[in-house]
Amino acid sequence: MSRAVITCPDCGTRYRAETGGFGKRGRDVRCARCRKVWTAQGGEVDTLVQDADALALQDNQEDAPLDAALSPAVEAVPDRPDVPLMRPTADVGADVMMRDRADRLRLERRRKTIRIIWAVPFVLIALAALIAWFNRQAIVNRIPQMAAVYRLTGAEVRAGGLDMVMPEARTVLVDGAPVIRVDGTVRNLTRRALEVPLIELSLHDVDGQELLQWYVEAQPARLEGRGRLPIMTELTAPPDGAVSLRYRFVRDG
Repeated sequence: MSRAVITCPDCGTRYRAETGGFGKRGRDVRCARCRKVWTAQGGEVDTLVQDADALALQDNQEDAPLDAALSPAVEAVPDRPDVPLMRPTADVGADVMMRDRADRLRLERRRKTIRIIWAVPFVLIALAALIAWFNRQAIVNRIPQMAAVYRLTGAEVRAGGLDMVMPEARTVLVDGAPVIRVDGTVRNLTRRALEVPLIELSLHDVDGQELLQWYVEAQPARLEGRGRLPIMTELTAPPDGAVSLRYRFVRDG
């Protein structure tokens, strides 16, 4: 009895089978890979490959033992017990291997594309964050409200680039009269020299109402990049009820 190769019309899986078991009317069979059911015609089977040894030689594969389509060992289709479940042969044709390789290449390209699509936004966000960090002072000078955002990250930024270590106020007696002495330090947070404007100091009561204000002129008035400048001033006859001290830089405009 001659042997032949049957190919699934859907997925292309190839099977070896004894041709005599199909008859002239054919026999319903089912693909083990894609579950496709089709009728294999006896005459058609005879014309496919009459010599299994020649097929194995063509595919550069061994002529492995066959799982016949009508073998009693094959699994029956659950909903159609009369249709046997085909089992692929041990050898796979070159066309099937080429198709599988093409599928793997397409899958790998798709995965690479997805990784690139996800990586691009992260790279852009990281680049924007670096630019915003190294140009934080220039950004705050243009948008002073951004100073609060940068301070959340621990960055020292101020509009204009100048900051003052919170001045310390204490009351001392000079010739028996109370005097408020204020000590502070102006800091240049940038890398370039900046002009130090007038410094306005003000005293406030427990309700936050301003009781008195006065001005201090820094000497020297120009502070080098990353430099510090000590500030000291005294106020005689301070008003009663003063509990807090505030400061600000007074700039033109």
